[in-house]
Amino acid sequence: MPLLRYATLVMLLVLAGCAGYSFGPGEASVLPPKYRVLAIDEIVNPTTLPWLEPRLRKLLRDELNNRGTFTWTDQRDDADAVITIDIERYYRPTAVEGDDDRTLLSKAIFRFNAIIRSTTDQSELWRSGTISENWPYDYGSGEEADMEVTRRGIQRLADKMTQDY
Repeated sequence: MPLLRYATLVMLLVLAGCAGYSFGPGEASVLPPKYRVLAIDEIVNPTTLPWLEPRLRKLLRDELNNRGTFTWTDQRDDADAVITIDIERYYRPTAVEGDDDRTLLSKAIFRFNAIIRSTTDQSELWRSGTISENWPYDYGSGEEADMEVTRRGIQRLADKMTQDY
């Protein structure tokens, strides 16, 4: 019987130590609650890839809606804060070439940063820092790599936005 009491006491102490920490949706954010209605202000896309901007818009909206931490709006006037994504670089360098100079292995590299600003006074609320993601792929799988590397990049951004420690 003393072992059962000891185990119960240990469990209560562990649970008490976790007070205030939550795995539930909508709890953790780098922004205070009054700034959790978000819209995209701008995606700065210096690349020649026209598909990149709409892809990032959709990925970010879907990722944040799925996490439940932020409320999404497509109307800037309805937002408490706006996010700007600045694409620093997107490219697919050749990693390995065969004897006939045919590309055998490449990787997609996506590097960007994000800034969230208040819509009331344009003050900077949060900055992501540079986020860099890469994805290796075989010959002929470039489009799949594009989809994967952008998805993973936006997931990393959302991860950073939903950390409050």
